[in-house]
Order: sequence, then structure tokens, then C-alpha cells
Amino acid sequence: MIDFFINKKTSKLLLVGIAVLTFLALLGLAALAVAIINVLANKLQFEVYTITFLALLGFSVVLSITVTVAFYIVAKKAQRLIDGLSRVSAGDYSAEITYGRGDIFSKVYKNFNMMTAELRSVKTLRDDFVHNFSHEIKTPLFSIQGFANLLLEGGLTREEEHKFLTIISEEAGRLGSLADSILLLSKLENQQLLGERAPLKLNSEITDCIIMLEREWDAKHIEINTDLAPVNMEGDGAMLRQVWINLLSNAIKFTPDGGKIDVSLKKEGGNAVIKFKDSGCGIAPGETAKIFEKYYRSPSVKNTEGNGLGLAICKRICTLAGGSIEVRSEEGRGSEFIVTLPI
Repeated sequence: MIDFFINKKTSKLLLVGIAVLTFLALLGLAALAVAIINVLANKLQFEVYTITFLALLGFSVVLSITVTVAFYIVAKKAQRLIDGLSRVSAGDYSAEITYGRGDIFSKVYKNFNMMTAELRSVKTLRDDFVHNFSHEIKTPLFSIQGFANLLLEGGLTREEEHKFLTIISEEAGRLGSLADSILLLSKLENQQLLGERAPLKLNSEITDCIIMLEREWDAKHIEINTDLAPVNMEGDGAMLRQVWINLLSNAIKFTPDGGKIDVSLKKEGGNAVIKFKDSGCGIAPGETAKIFEKYYRSPSVKNTEGNGLGLAICKRICTLAGGSIEVRSEEGRGSEFIVTLPI
């Protein structure tokens, strides 16, 4: 039947045919009813039969029109759905169907709109990933290719070979980290909510992340001071862990050997407030508003490893969790990142 809807001319012919067939069927029933009445009540006058016949005839006409109109309405609404599906199949994911509260197809239209919204999200995710990855992939790829070609040419000492292989390994790792970060951020930018919420012991989560990064801060002889009040909340533990690890990694990266990092957690009203304060190089005035942008890296830290995505990921996760992240910093005197999350 859907094939008929696709061709509007065929649809009109089908509509007329249904109307005619419905009328003829009801007319036959009316005639049969009059004949039965004539047999069962042969004492009734002719006028009674005529009135009965005319009444049944009128009923047939009204019912035929009703059936035809109902079919027309359903056909028209089905055609809207088919037109929408045709647009989607042609790659137009902006297609949406408007509908009223009492629309008989409201549930179908609602599901259609949800489908196109999800397809738009997936397309945006794909396009962003391809664009960002292709832009950021060039530097490590050129580096890997260049040193690989030097190794292929030969004539190098064992020390040079080891050095070049180390660089290739590091650049490959950087490439993998970059891919993971871009994919995660692209996914987060197209989400409206974080994943499944579950009970979390926030102080334990942060402690686990500090222990996880022990090798990094211990190698720089950094002193870690913690003041973590017991705070229970509901949230996406895996995503929030990305925030704690990114902020801790940044603090370790920009804190000089023998420096210190203070990590605190406390309740303020209905919120959990988490602070990461380092004794590093700090951020220059005017740059604090930019550090949460994708790919932004301060000119003063250009030689430091990173891809400029960590803080953008943190900000997006905090936003999706209904919270916020801010920074207070003074150049040469360290930085303090403050995360506020609703409990």
C-alpha cells in the first residue's frame, strides 16, 4: 500500500476506487435490507419501504464519504512520513515533521524526529572528527615519516638509530592520544547529557587518580597535599575521572621539580567544590579566558607536550554534569582550577 502513496496520481485513483466500492457495497446492503423488510412485513405500505430505502441510501452515502475522508487523511499523513524518509535517504538529516497534540501519527512523527536528530549528531561527530584529526595528524605523521626515512637510508650509529626509533615511538603514542582526545571531545560536543549516573564516593575517586599518576609526580619529587572531605554524589564516574586525570596531569606537567600541588574537596551548599592548585609557571593575563578553547596552547608553553584538548574536554564534561570549571592564576605563581558539581 505504501507504494501507492509514493505516486500521487495512483493515490488519487485508489481513493476514488475505495469511495465507489464502499458506496456500492453499502447500497447493496440497503437493497438487501429493504427486501428482507418487504418479506417480513408484507402488510406495510409501499411508502414505508421507500422511506427505509432512502434512509439506508443516505446512510450509505454518509458512511462512504466518512470512509473516503478518513482514508484521505491517513494517506496524506503517511505521505508526509514517506517524504521525510525520502529526504533522509538522500542524505538530508535536517528533515523534521511537525505535528499537533491530537495527531494520530504523533508517536510515529516523534520517533522520526528523534531518529533524524540522532543522525545529525552522528554526522556532526563524524565530520568534526575527520576535520580535526586530519588537521592535527600532520605534524606527528611528518615526524614519523622523516625519521623512518633516515633509518631506511642507513649509515647511522646505534645511538642515532635508538634516538630516532624513540622519537618515532613517542610520536606514534602522541598520535594515538590525539585520536582518542579528538574522538572523545567530538562525542561530548554532540551529547546533551552524560552517560549512566551511579553513586560515587568523590573523595575516593580523586584519591585513586592521584595514586594512578604517582609515577609522574614522584619522578619530579612533587609534594601532593590533599584535603578531601567525604562527599557522595551521583554521576558518570568514568567521564568525571577524565576531568581529575586531566587537571592532575596538567598540574604535574607545569609544576617544576620539587614543587607542590594542593588538592581539596568540600561541600558548599548543594555542590561539591574540587580545587587543584599547583606551584607552576601560572598563566599570563588575558589567556585564562582562552585556555578552555579547543587546540589553544599558551605561547609560553609551546615546547610542552600536549594537544590543547584536555581543558576543553574538562569544560564540556563539567557542563554536561550541570557544573562548571574556572581558573585563577597569576603568572609565575601557579594556577588553581576550581570544579563545581551539583551533588
